[in-house]
Amino acid sequence: MVTMGASAISQSGDVERPANHHEDYRRLWRCTIRNEFIGSAISVLPALIFYKAAFYYSAAQFKALLKLAPIPVMAFLVVDLALNWWYLTPYRRFCRQESTAPEIAQVYARLHNLPIFSFVRVFGPHALAACAGAQIGVFYANAHWGLGMPSSDYWIYWLLNLTLVPIGHAIYEYHANGWAAREALASLASRYPLPTDSRGVWRVGLAVRLAIFYALLAISPLVLLAAAAHLHPLRAATAGMGSDVVKIVVGVVVLNLLLLVLFAADVNQQTRMLLSGLQRVEEGDLSGRVDLFSPDEFGTITEGINKMTHGLRERQRIRDLFGVYLSPEVARAVLEGHVAESRHVSILFCDIRDFTRFSASRTPGEVVNRLNRFFGRMTGIIRGQGGLVNKFLGDGFLAVFGAPVHYPDHARRAVEAALQMERELAALNDELTGLGEPLMEIGIGIDSGEVIAGDVGSTDRLEYTVIGDPVNRSSRIEQLNKSLGTRILISERTSGEANIAGGKALPPVAVKGIDKPLQLFTMGQKASEGNTSA
Repeated sequence: MVTMGASAISQSGDVERPANHHEDYRRLWRCTIRNEFIGSAISVLPALIFYKAAFYYSAAQFKALLKLAPIPVMAFLVVDLALNWWYLTPYRRFCRQESTAPEIAQVYARLHNLPIFSFVRVFGPHALAACAGAQIGVFYANAHWGLGMPSSDYWIYWLLNLTLVPIGHAIYEYHANGWAAREALASLASRYPLPTDSRGVWRVGLAVRLAIFYALLAISPLVLLAAAAHLHPLRAATAGMGSDVVKIVVGVVVLNLLLLVLFAADVNQQTRMLLSGLQRVEEGDLSGRVDLFSPDEFGTITEGINKMTHGLRERQRIRDLFGVYLSPEVARAVLEGHVAESRHVSILFCDIRDFTRFSASRTPGEVVNRLNRFFGRMTGIIRGQGGLVNKFLGDGFLAVFGAPVHYPDHARRAVEAALQMERELAALNDELTGLGEPLMEIGIGIDSGEVIAGDVGSTDRLEYTVIGDPVNRSSRIEQLNKSLGTRILISERTSGEANIAGGKALPPVAVKGIDKPLQLFTMGQKASEGNTSA
């Protein structure tokens, strides 16, 4: 798995080349040369078997053919190296200078298609160059060394070299260059933004690949038998033909084993990469991506895993973002669709006393720093009790306990949060005293009851909020702290549901906008200071 890194892109759209990209190209170039030599060596054994079954050379003829071997070898090596050099030109030029996004797309497509290009190159120009070089050698050997190969047999020679001999070589380079290209693409993806579409990329499914490979192997013995029978019809009718069949079977078995080994290694490598990527996702690591770059179904699966990871990462980012502006609980409720329901909750309303006067004598930065310092401490307490800070109201906030996450003991949690906030306020004021800063005072009001919790707003902007009488009553209750000389006031309903000792009942208080006087209880350190005559 490779993590996408940041790219250095100039204003003109050019992408700056990293220093070690030269080495990436040199590594890939060395791999293609190595694979060319190994693939050519792999084709030697089946070639000898096929030639032996089709042609019956004498010792002198074999000796002459061995002398001719360097000619076709040099011919196809020159062609192969030249074609590989041409094919990798965009990648090489990409290493030499700043490259634009279209040039990166071209490099991406060239690297992605390298396995298919290698397969076509071996069966096309490579085989033709080898045949042409060998044919020139045969002409010379017939004329000067007495090789004795009749011109009527030339077409059989070309047929074998254009169909049977390159099979092992082509299959090997397809897989080996594919592995090398994936490594180069993974390195490229770690530093550059790769194209979002796959235009120019050739797709070859597993079924198509196996159908082509096995079709070649299935047809090869028939072609060879036909060639041998054409060259030596009398021998085909004798027992000696059995040895030809054995040779052909051995050659086909060798190629089949080669195909199976390479195919199994390819599938194993891609499967391990996919499983590694899935394991990282399972462990919660969404920071990376699987850079497999395969033109078959594994590539499609890889794209699906990367899209899934991207979606999960975006979902997590949204949750984290909501957690900054709203809360993780609200984010989860919104994402899960729980955004409109009736809930029995407790509402806590908190206000900072005389903050307007403090703000008038301070710079904007000092005001914001004081608020953030206060809110940072208090909202941590709210969350610790399972509450949700629903709104910041300048110099105060409104918190909800019981929505969107339901807690049966929401009233107790709200009161516990208020008491903890009072203790935290004392600690904060001690710090402010040491800094020579003015102290802070707050008022808290709590009420419980039924509310509507859900999204409210316009089509282009929504806000998760709560609506109902407890919201209004908690605000009115909080305001009574000023006249009663208290810090924490809770309603009769909240007191009954919280069932927390230590509260002091106050005489019923008439509140504007509420029909009946409110029975309130004061809690905390200033409970004994409450004005019971109010």
